[in-house]
Amino acid sequence: MNYEEMLDHRDGMATHQEKIPLGMFCKKLIEKKYRNVVELRSDLTDNIVFCEALKADAQFTAGFRNRGQLHFTLKEKDNAVCEIELEQGSYLTMSQMLENNPAVVAGKDFIDRVVEQMAQQLRLLHEQQVYQLCLAPENIFVRKNDNMPLLLCHGSFYSGMSNMGELFGDFVDTVAPEVLSDGVVGERQDVYALGKLIERLFETGNMDLVYKRVVRKATALQPEERYATVADLMADLESKRKLLRSVLAFVAALAIALGCVWIYAELMPEPVSVEFVGPSADYENEDPFATVLQPDELLIDDPDDSLAMGGSKPVKGEDLSAMSADLFRRQFTREAERVLSKIYSREKMNSSEQTFISSSTSLMDELMQKRDELADQAGLTPEEASKIAGDIVNKIRTEKQKMLKSYGVQK
Repeated sequence: MNYEEMLDHRDGMATHQEKIPLGMFCKKLIEKKYRNVVELRSDLTDNIVFCEALKADAQFTAGFRNRGQLHFTLKEKDNAVCEIELEQGSYLTMSQMLENNPAVVAGKDFIDRVVEQMAQQLRLLHEQQVYQLCLAPENIFVRKNDNMPLLLCHGSFYSGMSNMGELFGDFVDTVAPEVLSDGVVGERQDVYALGKLIERLFETGNMDLVYKRVVRKATALQPEERYATVADLMADLESKRKLLRSVLAFVAALAIALGCVWIYAELMPEPVSVEFVGPSADYENEDPFATVLQPDELLIDDPDDSLAMGGSKPVKGEDLSAMSADLFRRQFTREAERVLSKIYSREKMNSSEQTFISSSTSLMDELMQKRDELADQAGLTPEEASKIAGDIVNKIRTEKQKMLKSYGVQK
């Protein structure tokens, strides 16, 4: 058998068959070209109401110019409609696409795009008072090059059938209950169908919270509990998306703020508790320079600074020398106390270094001059006077410095 004979043998034979609500979708070799056709179910073609409705549907479709509408022509056999032939193109059902490539639903914005395109097509049909009623993936075709969803026949044309369930066959679970029970058609019934389509698109994945809430309302059993129109459904979907984006942005901002606070807390040193202790009541109002070191506290008391050169008892040379030294010591101690009190006063210690040095030098020169005068009066040699004076000055200076430090004044 050559190629031409093989084509002639296959002429009219169906390939790649797939079940859809109206019958069997397949490809047939007609006049040496493969055509997309739907072989109608025999129980439908035997129903005169269905056949007349199909002719009305074909007439409407022929004049409905929309890129989401798949046009078709009726094919008759023995004066009865037996199949419909789809316009030329490369198509497959959405069900077949999801089966062949289930990962397609994970593509960027695929589900959002399909829902938006389907909602737009339904709105255009509703303007013509036409309703789809069934949006099972098996009842939607897809153009292969761009995955554009396409609609074929429209359910509202067949509302005159006594049992609408016969029209949809094994796919009645995607049709609103009131359509099957009472033949009710309208926008709320298409809202239900769109909700069921969204469920099927998420069949192999997790549906996000926004879609869950929209689908829950769209597929409510009572029509009045659903969205009134497809436009209302899409508006609510967009509103919930914006709200979710705002919440996520707020959570992200809050997380960043908390992170900054945590980093700040980690980098800052821990505070150290310092207890302040106030000054003692005994020293609160006490002037540290009010107490002057008395010479009598340093030396043996002697109310008379003059030497007893006469008397009933004669004075030996050693005693006279000791008495002269003692007299010098008491007199110089008073002068040293006076001068050093001026040097180690609060005012002097708080003055500048230059001022302190200058005034200290002047006062010490005055004290040394007084030392020499007292030494001459006591009859001491310069060496003896210098030794005694040095000891007295060092002792008084040490006491003054201790007193200043005890009141918090540093020299």
